[in-house]
Amino acid sequence: MAHSHAGCQSPRDYFTEQLLTIFVCGGLGFVAIQLYRSDMLRHILAPQFHLPVLIGGIVVFVLVLLRAITVWREAGELVPVDSNDPTCRENHVHTASCNHLPGLPGAPNTDENLVDDHGHSHDMSWVFARMLILVFPITLYFLGIPNTGLSADAQRAALGNEVELQSSADLAQLASTATVKSEEEKDGIRVRVLQTDKGFQIREVTEKNKPPVYSVVAQAGIEMRFNDLTEAAFSEDKRRSYAGSTAILEGRFNPLSDKQFTLFRQKMTCCGQDSVMLKVRIISPQVVSRNYFDWVRVKGVIDFVKAPGAEERYVPVLRLQDVTDVTLIPKDQIKNEYEF
Repeated sequence: MAHSHAGCQSPRDYFTEQLLTIFVCGGLGFVAIQLYRSDMLRHILAPQFHLPVLIGGIVVFVLVLLRAITVWREAGELVPVDSNDPTCRENHVHTASCNHLPGLPGAPNTDENLVDDHGHSHDMSWVFARMLILVFPITLYFLGIPNTGLSADAQRAALGNEVELQSSADLAQLASTATVKSEEEKDGIRVRVLQTDKGFQIREVTEKNKPPVYSVVAQAGIEMRFNDLTEAAFSEDKRRSYAGSTAILEGRFNPLSDKQFTLFRQKMTCCGQDSVMLKVRIISPQVVSRNYFDWVRVKGVIDFVKAPGAEERYVPVLRLQDVTDVTLIPKDQIKNEYEF
């Protein structure tokens, strides 16, 4: 039998359910739009999915508006049911005025007079439970969530146990096999610029009766991505191409020793749950003092060093010319937790 779905329950329950659905779905559409506008999506989704979220939020908002208009019209058309009206059964708005409700005076308790819900039983407790589930993401948004990526403990676990690079990363050892490009001496201090077979230059400063001090010679530098250096570590041709160039990277600080630390960032392909750690080792000629997981900007000369205990695996390295090449990034200038 064709009938209005509203008639399968009391008008009060029907309109209560409709209004709750309109408010909650409208809230979901609003949150989707606001997540896009406030750039909060960057914490949980890769950029290619931001626009679809915005479009989805707008579509939901439009559908909610259309449904609200429909419910408004339904409410305006609702009229009391006349107990003598033969269409009472067809309308299915079962009220105490309907003489086919069992137990009413003058209404025989026959099968014909029993209320037939046509399989459309509506339990309001289930409606409220469903609304509580749907309102959960709305509540998170108004609590300011999502507002960051992985926790510090989760990032430490993802970084794993790293060890300091030893002799293979030592500038003195590299200088012993390098060729001299220039040399000058003034006031008892000798300065030589050495060209290594790895493609970068080393400055050697020697004072009388003191051991030489080594540092790399850096250029102006260009901003690079972690992923480029990580991928280059697996290719001999790319290692040769990148080595000796000066790169600028921004990431989090994880100290390994006084003069070595890991600069890391997370790479997101689809969403926050599939993110992986991208790491570059930083070697400084002086002690670097920063707090765990500070955001820093680093400029250094690119090198690739064999990983400890591995013959064929290389670690991307930035060699600093000076400790001042590590600068703290203010919180309001951090671009993004992730690299895409």
